[in-house]
Amino acid sequence: MPDTAPPAGSGSDVGREGLLRAGLLSPAQRAEAMARLASDWTLVAWAAVLGIAVALLALGFIMPIRWAEHALEAALRGSSESAALIAAVAPVLGAIGTVIVYALLPMRSRGHGVTQVLYAVHRSNSRISPRLAVRQWLAATLTIVSGGSAGPEGPIVTIGATVGSNVARLLRRPSPSTTSTLLGCGAAAGLSAVFAAPLTGIFFAVEVVLRDFSARTFAPIVVASVLSYATVQSVLGPVDSLFGPAAREVGPRMAGMTIGLTPYFVVLAGLAAVGAVVFMRMLEVMERFFAELAVPRFTKPVIGAVVLGLAGAAWVLTHRESPLPPFFGGGYWVINDLVSNTGTGSATFASALVLLVWFVSKAFATGTTLGSGSAGGLFAPSLVCGAMIGGAMAEALRAAGMQHVPAPELVLAGMGCMVAATTHAPLAGAMLVYELCHQESVILPVLLATVMATLACRAMHPLSMYTAGLAALGVRQGVMADLALMRRMSVRQVGHVPGAVVLESAPGSTFIELAELHGAQDVAVIDEEGRYLGMVTGREMQSALLSREALGAMSAADLMRTDLPVTGDAESVELAFHKLSERETDVIAVIDPATRRFLGVLTRDGLMRAYGEELSRDG
Repeated sequence: MPDTAPPAGSGSDVGREGLLRAGLLSPAQRAEAMARLASDWTLVAWAAVLGIAVALLALGFIMPIRWAEHALEAALRGSSESAALIAAVAPVLGAIGTVIVYALLPMRSRGHGVTQVLYAVHRSNSRISPRLAVRQWLAATLTIVSGGSAGPEGPIVTIGATVGSNVARLLRRPSPSTTSTLLGCGAAAGLSAVFAAPLTGIFFAVEVVLRDFSARTFAPIVVASVLSYATVQSVLGPVDSLFGPAAREVGPRMAGMTIGLTPYFVVLAGLAAVGAVVFMRMLEVMERFFAELAVPRFTKPVIGAVVLGLAGAAWVLTHRESPLPPFFGGGYWVINDLVSNTGTGSATFASALVLLVWFVSKAFATGTTLGSGSAGGLFAPSLVCGAMIGGAMAEALRAAGMQHVPAPELVLAGMGCMVAATTHAPLAGAMLVYELCHQESVILPVLLATVMATLACRAMHPLSMYTAGLAALGVRQGVMADLALMRRMSVRQVGHVPGAVVLESAPGSTFIELAELHGAQDVAVIDEEGRYLGMVTGREMQSALLSREALGAMSAADLMRTDLPVTGDAESVELAFHKLSERETDVIAVIDPATRRFLGVLTRDGLMRAYGEELSRDG
């Protein structure tokens, strides 16, 4: 084999590691590869710490909620009058508490919990204020324990992601990719702890939060999620799941996957896709309704809670045998009941219709709770709705004489399909169902159903329940591989050029010289201490040259624009590219965020050239 080194920048990271072991890299390339390996191991170590820490936080968050939900259920089993009063008042008290939390911890609203995390990933270099975690913790707890139709999973993902984002600040000059990876580790660890489902946490983080399956991102997330699960098991002892043991207990009744059962899961996928669209549209309608409601903003969560409370009181008065409304709280008791009992007794079309009515009521209650401004997650309500759709289909088929239908599998698959369709994450949906029941026979039918449900839902509703919120904020997600690559690169890696610079006091005639002698199209304006003030773009330059007689009475400060975005060396290329596209400009000023000292300009051509080079190296 000839003793030659490959050209600089060739091959993937994995290839570099192999060449490093084979001794075929030049000294400079060897040093670069060793530094990257050391950085990766540091990231894995921090992921391990995050997994343990977030698991403990998740237990501190979820256990009081579980206790309070049981207390509310017990209270609703009292006398009819007292139970109805509690059902009517509890959501209102929770909403009032939520409004107080919002007032004490004000933040600019960026959608619901997970949507706020996604916004940070795409527009804030994955930086999240610690205030968001505290605000979500308190507000979501008050909403859920008082009967608000929301789940704890979204808030714990937000809490974990916030912890991960802020842990990255402990590192010395963390890159955008490092910050986003640790954010994803925190999100995965939170979901893993709540469900005792490490695979679900992993796939949710890479499919939904980061949209990045690269080895450098995947490995730390696996470590964080698995250690989070192990920590929960160590603290609580061997437990099936914080979700409940019903799914595990039904395992012996499950049938294996055969070609004859395939049509059932395909039909279920279509029904779940329609249900997912109804669920998301209901949320959008209620959000729009409360946004247009001409009342003070702080009263909107209370109004939504009043509607929910009245519906809960009506349920309690008419259902004394089962006084807990199926549209209250997370609704896990509904799932446990459906998984345990569907397919065990006589079935009627009326029972299937009742489950569909429950589905509509749960979707409406969730839209009312979260659309009005209360806190909580969408994950649990979508699971409950999926179980209702799966249970309704199983009951209808059995009522039609098809006693051989796999009823428990349809309930579980309905849950997975609804999660997959609403989040556009089929792997996370399938893995969740598997980890709830630990039955290998369910993997193939559920995976088939989740993929079909996702495709069908995307055809009817192109955006997921999280990306719909992003789109409302002006953020559009692109192709997963492109986003991951652009997010890993920083402006510092791309580099910037000095650019043309003038003082704010420079006379307007200066721009004639810059344009005619140096061909400058875009000029940065700074003060005497080098701080960036604004930019004179090619458009302003052309206008000035057309009226040269007026330039003598003008200065650079008169011509410059101050509304153009700026970037910093540490920002991700994805964010810088968004800023370039937002204003349809070909250059963007690069400044030091702390001092606003002008460093140079980043050009669109330079950015795309660096992106192309990185793409070829990744390939």
